Amino acid sequence: MKNQHWFPFAGVIIVCATIAFSIGQLRNTGITIRNTGSSAGSIQNSISVMGEGKVTAIPDIVRISSGVSELADTTKKAQQQANDKLDRIISILTENDVPERNVQTSNLSFRPEYDWNDGGRRLLGQRVTQTLTIKIPEIDTQPDRVTKILDSLGEIDGLELNSVNFDIEDKKGLFSAARKEAFEKALQKAKELARFGDVTLGEPITISEGSVQYNPMPYQNFAMKEMAVGMGGGGSALPSGELDVTAMVNVVFEIQ
Repeated sequence: MKNQHWFPFAGVIIVCATIAFSIGQLRNTGITIRNTGSSAGSIQNSISVMGEGKVTAIPDIVRISSGVSELADTTKKAQQQANDKLDRIISILTENDVPERNVQTSNLSFRPEYDWNDGGRRLLGQRVTQTLTIKIPEIDTQPDRVTKILDSLGEIDGLELNSVNFDIEDKKGLFSAARKEAFEKALQKAKELARFGDVTLGEPITISEGSVQYNPMPYQNFAMKEMAVGMGGGGSALPSGELDVTAMVNVVFEIQ
């Protein structure tokens, strides 16, 4: 019976010896085991930082939303009036080397229009509305193209200009540059914190992207006729400015 008391201790000794032998074998292969977690689920012995990167670029395209809205006795007449103005738009764009493939109909509607005065309704006619989205490329190399087009469009009576948005055709390189700067700033923060805490900074444990923000620059709600009057025949002034791309990354670094 006395020997039975030693059985549990003998088992523990055998397990410990096995673990020690296994660790020795892992070290011989260059593999090490590190404790990077805790029972609460948080990462131990680490520094968590956030970095923000921002790059600026000059727009190279502009998107214009413009349209016509015509009222006539019949839908056919209203549509013909609208088509006449749309043909003038296409002609202006063609003269300024903007291909038809860059022009897309974004809205088309036919509807009756009524006058609701005196407690009743009176049919005024048929309303036809058509909106176009126009992309004008290469404005960085041909900045006068946009102003020439707007000047010409402003001569069309009743033409509506809903919005003008300056944009960048290919933003992949900008996103990459913003992410790179964000990571570099996160690394710099981690190095400073490690120095302040008198610890050694290790490799990244986790890297996650917080957000990438990009907003085209809009000019909205202009009436073409009013713009033409404001231009005074001397050409419009519509500066494109610069666009910002911002990226944020969160990085957790191991510390020793």
